[in-house]
Amino acid sequence: MGDLLHPDEAEQDETPETPFDPGDFVLVFQAEDQMQAQLLVAACEDADIPAILQSPRSGNVGTISSPVDGFNILVPQKDFARAQVLLRERSEALDADPVGAAKAAEDEEAAGEKT
Repeated sequence: MGDLLHPDEAEQDETPETPFDPGDFVLVFQAEDQMQAQLLVAACEDADIPAILQSPRSGNVGTISSPVDGFNILVPQKDFARAQVLLRERSEALDADPVGAAKAAEDEEAAGEKT
């Protein structure tokens, strides 16, 4: 049956979209600095793993209770094993050759922006 604006069109059955629910997020890696954390989060996103970057120093209380910089990377529980392997490999690559690994990540990101 049509509506007032489109009397000749039949009403289409619209199936409700199921919202994306990644589930509970768990801590998978603790990065030492912001640069490493951002590169590792980008690696997760490139692998289609949702990731949250969390700093214990956010807010006034965090600054007092956590005087050392540190960044937690959280992923959905269902992606934990895959993310753990990925982040370990990327972290080791960054530790072995920080300049080369960072440059490769920048090149990879730039290539992704061009397409």
